[in-house]
Amino acid sequence: MGANVSRVSTVTAGLVATALAGVLTVSTVAPAATAKTRPDLKPGHFTVSSFNLLGASHTPASGRRAPGSARIVWADQLLRRHHVDVAGFQEMQASQVTKFLSITRGAWALYPGLQGKKQHDSENSIGWRTRTFELVQATTVNIPYFDGHPRAMPLVLLRERSSGMMTYFANYHNAAETGKYRNQGRWRIAASRVEIALQNQIVHHGIPRILTGDMNERAPYYCRVTARAPLKAARPTSIWRNRVCRADKPRAVDWILGSLRVEFSNYIEDRGPLVDRTTDHPVIVTDVTVRPSQLPRGWATHPPARIVPRMSY
Repeated sequence: MGANVSRVSTVTAGLVATALAGVLTVSTVAPAATAKTRPDLKPGHFTVSSFNLLGASHTPASGRRAPGSARIVWADQLLRRHHVDVAGFQEMQASQVTKFLSITRGAWALYPGLQGKKQHDSENSIGWRTRTFELVQATTVNIPYFDGHPRAMPLVLLRERSSGMMTYFANYHNAAETGKYRNQGRWRIAASRVEIALQNQIVHHGIPRILTGDMNERAPYYCRVTARAPLKAARPTSIWRNRVCRADKPRAVDWILGSLRVEFSNYIEDRGPLVDRTTDHPVIVTDVTVRPSQLPRGWATHPPARIVPRMSY
């Protein structure tokens, strides 16, 4: 047993070290237009959701829930009900992406959506309302997923059109315990190391940061990540007090975290009838305020040429 534990630790450490070295590159996208100079920035106000859609493959025709093509219509209704501007989607399979883009008719954009190198890359996409945000830069970051196999997760930099404020959005889905995949805890820890490292890299730009995801962990994820990266929870009762993590028994494995100076309000975990028809997770929603004072002095008039890492982890 000791030799096996040693081997697992070595493999985990090796994968994370390789990821952090930038070897597991997936893709990077940057729009042709350069960032506009905006000395007239205003506070930004928007609504964010972490939304596990329950992949279409999980609801066959004979199952309790409707097929993915029907449920994605209800998901759009939930997004509109909660006035969501940016969503971190998990389990958004290709057929659901196609249907979502069809019914929203240009009102939403997705990254990576169907642009990924692999079909399953769409499953973890960030979506935003095109009337509210525009894409500045984007990339994907590999994390260890089931049994340590790398899976691409999105990081985007969006500009709110009305305020000019930019915000980073990262979205993750960490490995679950399933009948097929057991003892995945070590891979969730390995994935969180990459997620922590990325937050500690981009924090130096001083740009507000939002992180969404189905972490398949409750208190352990929150405590581990916020202890090692400058993040706080949108969930108002999950806090640190006197250097002690007090997660307050969260019911959901879904999280929205943000940089320390981001202002969260009106946090909800929707478990209503429409949510139950749509997915097997609550829909997590919060309002967000970001302010120009969070940016480094001079950033508005002289932004960096590139503020998303060139290499994926």
